[in-house]
Amino acid sequence: MNPRLNPTVSVVKISDTVLEFFKTNTRQQVRIKVEDDTILGIACSLDGARSIEQICEESGVSAESLNRLLGFMREKGILDNTLPHSDFAGYERFRRVVHFLSEYSRSHEHLVDMWESIRGSTTLVIGMGAVGTWVACNLAQSGAGSVILMDEDTVEASNIHRQFGFRAADVGRLKVDVVAERLLEYNPGMKVVRVPEAMGEGSLSRFDGVDLSLIVNCADSPNVDTTSLWVGEYAMGRGIPHIVGGGYNLHLSLVGQTVLPGRSACVKCFQKSLEEQNTVDPAKVKKLAVKNRKVGSFGPMCSLIASMVGMEAVKILSAGIEPANTNRRGEFDIFTMGVSYKSFDRRSDCEWCGTDGKYFHM
Repeated sequence: MNPRLNPTVSVVKISDTVLEFFKTNTRQQVRIKVEDDTILGIACSLDGARSIEQICEESGVSAESLNRLLGFMREKGILDNTLPHSDFAGYERFRRVVHFLSEYSRSHEHLVDMWESIRGSTTLVIGMGAVGTWVACNLAQSGAGSVILMDEDTVEASNIHRQFGFRAADVGRLKVDVVAERLLEYNPGMKVVRVPEAMGEGSLSRFDGVDLSLIVNCADSPNVDTTSLWVGEYAMGRGIPHIVGGGYNLHLSLVGQTVLPGRSACVKCFQKSLEEQNTVDPAKVKKLAVKNRKVGSFGPMCSLIASMVGMEAVKILSAGIEPANTNRRGEFDIFTMGVSYKSFDRRSDCEWCGTDGKYFHM
């Protein structure tokens, strides 16, 4: 294929000796030193209509020098790695996703591998609530090949203001059935498996025979800490990446951590560190007798957190983009619109992934 500049890249002449390639999607700058305007001319001529031989003839450079330049530009995501489009299944529907991924690719072949990894992935999303439904939607819109939806609940009228896909006519129906229908409207080629059951301790063993690429835990019953430990231990045992889907509590919302078994702090590491940091004198704590406690929730905040989880999920599924939320968890403040992160290191004394942990060698 004739070389073409990535359509999201701008070429800027900073000075007589510095040329900048600005990658719009990722806001990254790639600067190179130049002796004259030869490279600028070459960059501006990369429209996909000229062959390497033609570019060499027009610019007066050797094929060896041009190929070396093009190799550098390709590795930095400056060249359009999407050509030919026919190599990407579903390109017309998902072309914006493919072009976004291209800026993280080293070559056309690498980009194809990333896209095929997403298309061939299977993600288990547990909990079809205010975060889980939106995460599932993100996956469908991003071209994910297969998703498993796990939740026993039925739709209630109070779900509609903050959860994806539910309408008044759906009240009383199983959530997994409704969400499955909505996902297939967005991505008809997606495989959607419905599991209308609650998750309990040990219940994830039902997926032992499934090649899971990722697990996203959005279940909060009995509480998110407990369900995260259930998911974490199961996923660590099988070496499956997993994400704590987060949640909300009045004006604050948790951006849960991403766990890469054997590479990052696990859920148990987080638990141990949090227990040490939150140690209190029980004699000074009064128990509040509050029955039927209901906290407020806000649709835009729930979908915002789900979008952040969705971005991490797509990175993992691509097998080519490093996730950002390992070894930390965040908190979004609706008043300030800011996210504050707190880091958690992988612990050598962790029962799961520490030096003597049962999953240390995973």
